[in-house]
Amino acid sequence: MSQWTLRWLLQNDMAEDATMYTCNSIEDAQNILETALIEGESPALIIFDHADRPKDVNIKFSKKLHEAIPESWIVEIVPDDMPIQKGADSLYWIRRPVNEDEWSQTLQQVLLSTPTPQWAES
Repeated sequence: MSQWTLRWLLQNDMAEDATMYTCNSIEDAQNILETALIEGESPALIIFDHADRPKDVNIKFSKKLHEAIPESWIVEIVPDDMPIQKGADSLYWIRRPVNEDEWSQTLQQVLLSTPTPQWAES
């Protein structure tokens, strides 16, 4: 997905001012996001991969992200068996497996068509 994202950013002339981080743990993600927010730089897009099964810690972190950074798009990649809240219009989920075309459409939606989430205060 990182390669797909970079290729999409390059094709849409957005790679020059883009910074991408990958994190292997929630602790790493918290540290990177905390630093960015202290510096006043909210990320345009956060991709949260829930991996193979939903875990309570992931679901809690997801909720915290949505509450703390409403101006950022948060795209969550979820397994087929993950329960998704009905009527949660402010959340953006993609079921795995994700293919490159689907991912390109997602990036088009969140970074070009609607660059600020509709539920954001900004």
